[in-house]
Amino acid sequence: MRQQVAQVKAGLDVAGNVYLRALADGALTRAQFVETQLQFLAAVREFPKAMALLAARVPEAATRMVLEQNIQDELGAGRAEDSHVVTFQTLLSRLGADAQDVDTRIPGPEVHAFNQVVRATCALDDVATALAMLGMIEDLFSDISGRIGRGIVSNTWLPADQVTHYPTHEVVDVGHAEAFYRCLDAQSPALVQQGLDLGAYIFLRLYEDLHRARDRRPPR
Repeated sequence: MRQQVAQVKAGLDVAGNVYLRALADGALTRAQFVETQLQFLAAVREFPKAMALLAARVPEAATRMVLEQNIQDELGAGRAEDSHVVTFQTLLSRLGADAQDVDTRIPGPEVHAFNQVVRATCALDDVATALAMLGMIEDLFSDISGRIGRGIVSNTWLPADQVTHYPTHEVVDVGHAEAFYRCLDAQSPALVQQGLDLGAYIFLRLYEDLHRARDRRPPR
């Protein structure tokens, strides 16, 4: 199973993703970045809800506990101020996002499509496929979080000690991904492959789509 993960990741060009490349080379303006991150907030909000749908379907206690622990981490492990939604809202505020936008923005089709695929896979697809999808998303988000955090600093939008959310995910999502992968060691390789490929596709596609939507400000 680890070989499958390695092969999928080896075939990806995360650094070459148009969104991450634009952030790294300064082509993405601060206003464009804030707009895309306002959109991404909807994905942060919905991710633990999708995991809860899968947890309700998993028959094995050990796997269910992995999902429940991940959900608790997303919610701040009992500390509301540490929930990932709150730390992301803090980052948006520090970047100058309008408070009303943070509270009321309706996600565009890019994030809505991503959320719906994740939700439907967790609710309806084979458990192994859903777990592999979640594992790959967490795996990639660790890498992407590091790139975004460094991009915020290198573009002088915030000093490093003011960047919230992304430094945490760069670290903790390595463990989250590994926990999901451990649940898949005895699962069907074909179903695992399907989930790994799906997670990689929809997550990197989300950033490509956000780049295309960087100048669009949908109505509230």
